Amino acid sequence: MFPYTRAAIILPVLLTLTACATFTSSSTSESGKATYYESSYDDKNRAPASFAPATLASDGSATLDPLYMRTQADYYFAMGEAYSLDGNSVKAVESFKMTLVYDQESPAVNMRLATEYLKQGLISESMSQAEEAVKKDPKNIDAKLLLGGLYSSMKLYPKAMVEYTKVMKLQPNNTEAPLYIGALYSEQKQYDTAVKYFESLAKNPEYATPYLANYYIGRVRVEQPEAKYQKVAEDYFKKALKLKPDFADATLALGALYGKQKKEDKAIALYREFQKENTPSGRIAEILAQTYIDRGDYAAAYEQLEVVESESDEPLNVRMKMALILIEQKRYDTAAQKLEDILKDAPESDKVRFYLAAVFEEMQQAEKAAREYRKIPVTSTYYGEAVVHAAYLLKGLGKLEEALEVASKGLKDRQDQPQIFAMYASLLDEKGDYAAASKILEQGLEKFADNAQLRFYYGTINDRLGKKEIVIKEMKRVLEIDPNHVQGMNYLAFTWAEMNLHLPEAEDLARRALALEPKDGYILDTLGWILYKQAKFAESIKFLEAAHKYQGTVSIIAEHLGDAYYKQAMVDKAKKMYRKAADLETDKKKVDEIRSKIFAIEKQELANPRFPASVEAPIAAENSR
Repeated sequence: MFPYTRAAIILPVLLTLTACATFTSSSTSESGKATYYESSYDDKNRAPASFAPATLASDGSATLDPLYMRTQADYYFAMGEAYSLDGNSVKAVESFKMTLVYDQESPAVNMRLATEYLKQGLISESMSQAEEAVKKDPKNIDAKLLLGGLYSSMKLYPKAMVEYTKVMKLQPNNTEAPLYIGALYSEQKQYDTAVKYFESLAKNPEYATPYLANYYIGRVRVEQPEAKYQKVAEDYFKKALKLKPDFADATLALGALYGKQKKEDKAIALYREFQKENTPSGRIAEILAQTYIDRGDYAAAYEQLEVVESESDEPLNVRMKMALILIEQKRYDTAAQKLEDILKDAPESDKVRFYLAAVFEEMQQAEKAAREYRKIPVTSTYYGEAVVHAAYLLKGLGKLEEALEVASKGLKDRQDQPQIFAMYASLLDEKGDYAAASKILEQGLEKFADNAQLRFYYGTINDRLGKKEIVIKEMKRVLEIDPNHVQGMNYLAFTWAEMNLHLPEAEDLARRALALEPKDGYILDTLGWILYKQAKFAESIKFLEAAHKYQGTVSIIAEHLGDAYYKQAMVDKAKKMYRKAADLETDKKKVDEIRSKIFAIEKQELANPRFPASVEAPIAAENSR
């Protein structure tokens, strides 16, 4: 429940361990303890080691020079401190162990070993060293606090309690031990006893941080589900904040309590007020940022993420969130700059590079986007999509051969990506090599037999090859795999319409597809054309006009609408649509076909000229004579 029962209780002890160890020497003080002289400042007029007389043990045997022993211990201890500061805990342990070789009686060295082992997560080894320190110096308060914390972290509560109780006997005014004892009782759900210890601290004039005691009482009471204790918890969190308004932990705890009570707006107001009145907290900013993101307030979220970024140990993740917000806001220039900055610190991040490429694509900077997509490594989960996007962009730039190279390499590198098969086939289709496209899709379907999109593409390629039976078979299979595959429905319906087969079934399919995509011009055209084929010309015009509205640059839709107008004797409208269809068409043979329809109408008009209504009656009377 309490972080201070484990890692946090070690912190005060760690701060006391930065001084040099007190080592034993050949001289002793009045108390009987060894006195340590720092030789770099005071050598006590000792002779150089080479001239020092041999030291004899009580049995007459020679021993090592005490000065040598002391200087070696000094050296290794200093090395251990240096390694520790550099973050090299393994080397620090080695050096402190060597220190013990030359000075086996120093509890401070055992304490340093305990802290270094703790950094490595080696709790048992840390505990062993702390026990050794306490054994060497039973009155060492810091050693006992450290050992108590280690016992507590291993849930050895009785042992931890023994150490903390000894601290209180040795030092009755100690304010740390009651704190940890209260935490132990709380861990064991002895809430009232825990609160008594925290209350004693709150009332202790020697206790420098009474706001902490109030906070801990709140933390204890919030664990008790009864409403009365929840109210007590709220009151104590507020007391803590009154004593220390910039206490982020109490603010977070009170906010969490409001959240548990479904008072989210109250929690958010509390967090906002804290950020406004104090130095903004990164932890509170993180909560606020996510809340703002959920609510769609990206500007406010971005502001809080800037706070998180300044305090985070992993700023790259925060900066990525900021970049995504910029993308969501369509601030692509700023997003691109942000992503490029992230890549400077994390050049191997395929995720960041993929998003950068996508942003360039949104900015219509196809060359830059393709270049970034092509840098995505083969091993990346983004590789398949990157290949597809790069190839598509290159095709759009008129670099079809280069696009084919990208897709071919992608397929060679990764055959576990169905979208690469589809893209390669579509490029071969663009090139007009339908047979090769069909072969690629067949290879893809061998690996991904139930991939609806690959089957759809395979059906369309066979349409290019004039194999209508395969088209119908594949589109039916697509709809078996995915009954709501809109493209499959539309293609099968249109194929049947073109072949004048199963028109009622084709109409049902087209209407189903339209229900799923009511603004798709191609589906509207298909339904209109099926109605046309069934001689429902007036109804077909409604759908064909809607299709032309959504897809005004598609030649075949304009031609279909022209045909429907002609069948309803709307000759001028028909000619206008045919002319537009001819202008939009790129296939010369098809253009000639459309123009022949215009020619046929004009020829008919010459043979049967129309007259204004004012003259039609006299002409008719004259002709009746």
